[in-house]
Amino acid sequence: MSNWYRTNQAVGVYLAILIGALIVYLWNMPWVHRVMRDGFLLGFFPMLGAVAMFLFSAAMIVDPLRRETPEALERFRIGDVLLPLAMLLGIAAYFMLMMQIGFVLATPLFVFVYMVWFRVRPWRLLVGLSLVVPTTIYIAFSLLGVRLPHGILPPLI
Repeated sequence: MSNWYRTNQAVGVYLAILIGALIVYLWNMPWVHRVMRDGFLLGFFPMLGAVAMFLFSAAMIVDPLRRETPEALERFRIGDVLLPLAMLLGIAAYFMLMMQIGFVLATPLFVFVYMVWFRVRPWRLLVGLSLVVPTTIYIAFSLLGVRLPHGILPPLI
């Protein structure tokens, strides 16, 4: 029982709890219950997918292989969960910053920080990509007519 949290059954429990919370969240959103022209609810397919995921995760709880520990989970550390959470928080901070100061100023900073995090080398490549990739994206989206947040700067194109 000391390593139960690494078994298939534990993963099924974790997923069932998280997906159950997703279902409750979706159910409480007004857009899910909006009837479309074809008679379907707008949230029908998202709810259908969430319920299917819940059923599959519940199946993991009673599966004949539920007591097995996958090889990847044998080496599991808490950092394996904290790193993706830190990345998601960084992305959320980026979006908030982008809405305040704009795409052109926030994106090179975001790209630079994440490439440093991923240990991109050499430094000239890191700085170059931090400037070229967001600029290319901004120009391409502007030519397509998509207006990215300009924030404190006037629209450039």
